[in-house]
Amino acid sequence: AYIGWAPDPWSLRVQSTTSFDVSDAQGYKVDGYTTVDLLGSYQLPVGTLSFSIENLFDRDYTTVWGQRAPLYYSPGYGPASLYDYKGRGRTFGLNYSVLF
Repeated sequence: AYIGWAPDPWSLRVQSTTSFDVSDAQGYKVDGYTTVDLLGSYQLPVGTLSFSIENLFDRDYTTVWGQRAPLYYSPGYGPASLYDYKGRGRTFGLNYSVLF
């Protein structure tokens, strides 16, 4: 889900990504999580300056695959901790682009 606001020359957007809790017939559970991102841009006379802050609140979570992989690969291919894929922490982005 997202909400945006775009008064010229600005553009701002707040978006969230959610993965819900699920469990399968064998009783294995995958914990859900929600992350929030902030994105924006400013239209310059020549080009656009854009920025982003992904995982704005620095949510600590394990990806869905990180929660399921140990069931498939551990212990045969290594300890469960080897497959504990954490989601990215707060990440900053800055971009300048020119279309021609």
